[in-house]
Amino acid sequence: MPSHLTRVVFRSIIADTPLIYRGCAQRTPRLRASFQHGTRAVAPQRRTFFGVFKPSRKIKPPDVPVGLDVFGDLIQAQADGLRPPTPVKVAEALDAFCTQKKADVEDFHIGKALHALRYLLANPKEDGQPWLPYRSMNAMMFKLGQYPPATGGNPHLTLAKLLDAEIEKVIAKEIDLSKSLATFSVYEALELPKLVRILCTYGSSLEARDLVSKTYGTPSDKRSEREIKIARNAWKAVVAGFAKEGNTPELIKTTEMMRDAAATFTSEVQGVLVKYFVERNNLEQAKYWYSTAIPEWDDGRGLQKALAPFLTACALGGDTAFGQQVVASLLQKMPAKEIWDAIFVWSAAIGKGADEIDRMMNVMVRRNQEERQKWPETPVVQPDINTINALVELSMSKQDSYSAERFVVLGEKRGIYPDEKTYTMQMRYRLSINDIDGARAAYYGLQGQITEDSECAEGVNKLIQALCHLQQHHFDDIMAIVDDLHERNVRLTPETVATLCVLHLRRGEPHDAGDLLNMHAHHFSPDQRVVIRNGLASFIMDGQTSTAEAWETYQMLRHAFPETPRSDRIPLMKEFFARKRSDMACHVFFHMRNSVDETIAADKEVYVTAFTGFARNADAESLELASNQLKIDLNVEMDTQLRNALMLAWASTGNNGRALTMWAEIGSSKEGPSYNSIAIAFRACEGTHYGERHAKSIWQRLKEMDVDIDKQIFTAYMSAIAQSHCHDEALALIEAAEEEYGFTPDLYILGNWFQCTANIDRQEKVEEWIKARYPAVWKQLEALGSYRTMDGFGYRQFNFNRDLDP
Repeated sequence: MPSHLTRVVFRSIIADTPLIYRGCAQRTPRLRASFQHGTRAVAPQRRTFFGVFKPSRKIKPPDVPVGLDVFGDLIQAQADGLRPPTPVKVAEALDAFCTQKKADVEDFHIGKALHALRYLLANPKEDGQPWLPYRSMNAMMFKLGQYPPATGGNPHLTLAKLLDAEIEKVIAKEIDLSKSLATFSVYEALELPKLVRILCTYGSSLEARDLVSKTYGTPSDKRSEREIKIARNAWKAVVAGFAKEGNTPELIKTTEMMRDAAATFTSEVQGVLVKYFVERNNLEQAKYWYSTAIPEWDDGRGLQKALAPFLTACALGGDTAFGQQVVASLLQKMPAKEIWDAIFVWSAAIGKGADEIDRMMNVMVRRNQEERQKWPETPVVQPDINTINALVELSMSKQDSYSAERFVVLGEKRGIYPDEKTYTMQMRYRLSINDIDGARAAYYGLQGQITEDSECAEGVNKLIQALCHLQQHHFDDIMAIVDDLHERNVRLTPETVATLCVLHLRRGEPHDAGDLLNMHAHHFSPDQRVVIRNGLASFIMDGQTSTAEAWETYQMLRHAFPETPRSDRIPLMKEFFARKRSDMACHVFFHMRNSVDETIAADKEVYVTAFTGFARNADAESLELASNQLKIDLNVEMDTQLRNALMLAWASTGNNGRALTMWAEIGSSKEGPSYNSIAIAFRACEGTHYGERHAKSIWQRLKEMDVDIDKQIFTAYMSAIAQSHCHDEALALIEAAEEEYGFTPDLYILGNWFQCTANIDRQEKVEEWIKARYPAVWKQLEALGSYRTMDGFGYRQFNFNRDLDP
């Protein structure tokens, strides 16, 4: 209905008079004159402009690591044969990537940076200077050594070698060589040890040993104390590298090479070897290396970290006698604090409880006080949080959460309160016994201590996942933890991002899910992104998800993960077909059809799935669009299965003439028809005028060619006969089925017969026949439920599935 107010507005405009609204609370009080023509009353406008002036919520732009977009442009331009970005632009992007605050060091990111560096090296500067400053290359070398990825590392190793070569050139040109040490150059003293550590970190300890042997392996009396320390640390890094790789023969060989190179066998190397063999349950070798002599000047501190695992192995391995000897030797003189911690762990490992450990701590304190009375310079020895953490860690290794809690309480009793490591372990062992509330309480104790590099980040991520899966905790409590991590720049794991996205989507908050994706998804490697992608796909495939939410999630997935392969998109297309939304499935089809990526572009399987879905949804319009795309798609070869799908789709959408034309093409093709082709051809005959003639012709040819008739083909032929109102012939086929073909009439055969009997009177006779001959089958049909066609006035149809596969 036209608005009266609209007419008033236009009349005022035409008359060139002001529009006065007397209900306005903010009108000017001095304005008294009325300029209207005649008397009129304008009712106050009560309708509002729904959201017109309210800014719509926009999803945050993707947080892409700095420089990554330029690297992508470079790779794409080189692949397409186009002009790549200038070396200056690539150098600026690589410099920003190397010096970024957050470390993006997954294989994917480092691989892009490596490609950019190779491009710069292939296009050197005219003046011969390096493209990257020393500061930038040094920062990248630090990140490569400090933040190794969980898996992979090949690009990291190659990038480190290239950067090391560039750094060596810079040092040779820019640093005063007079600063070299007695026998080592500046590069050998400062930069080569970094490369050695990186090589050992990424599984190239053999190469690292060759470098160390070549550079630091020749004994010399001219070496200063600093140079001796540099060489010793380099050899130690190699030993630790072989231990990390689990290469026992080369590990032993390296210790022999150290002695030949006059690199002293120190307690630090001894500790690495003892811990290595303890972790591999080789107690005899661990005992051997523990008993190996070290220099007199070595105070043995390097072995202290391995004492607790070693004594624990002795206790759990049944060699308590040797453990007792070790403990007795350690107690001959006043032990250091770290040694006392190892003794406490040994005691707990042999079965002593928290009360006995408490008494031992009192003995330690008393002995220390007596020692300080004799020698005041003796340092104070008191149990601290490291002592408690060692005991808790032992209990966790034995999966004894009760003892772990007892030791935490023991510490609090002695005024030793948990630190970050304690709370982290509490979260871990409480989550292991499904104590979610206890783990959350441990997090609250940890809150405020979390940093970007904290070891507790993994535990907090698992806590968030557990809270989301449990679905019993308040949403605001979960988001408070997430916001705290975001404020402290702690990266969420892919599993946590996936879980939180699904949580937001279930709450009807797609914008929050999109913001979370854009904040984190681009900082993960492709394998990690798959975890998030699978989480979104699972939400789409969930039957409890509404179709609108599923479609919105699909749009989010498509934009956030454009690399989603065809194999993951096909199930999504099937899901929308199953939801009876073939229009949405058609969009999914065209997203694949229009892609230029070979891993995404539509192939035969996509077309077959699409045509089958259009058939089951009877969507003629979408079928026409997809079939036209097939005609111009040069990458897809027609075969029997694809023709079957197209024939089924034409038949299901009422275009039976085109379906039978496709049947003719199948018959004249080199591959020929399959059993499914025959069943689909009979289905096409069901909707054709005089369809029984076409069906009988096909049936006769099958008989002449002596084709084995299976139950599906028999039922399809019988259905085509019944649909063409040849009821007596259909009945004769069913009565002779068992004797002639060996098929006992069952739910599949009789259900198809009833469904294809499109006549009320005939259906009653079919019903009586089935009830009389096969009453159990009729009960199965009744259990399916039924409806009547023609708005309740037509023949009866059961909820019976007659779908065919191409």
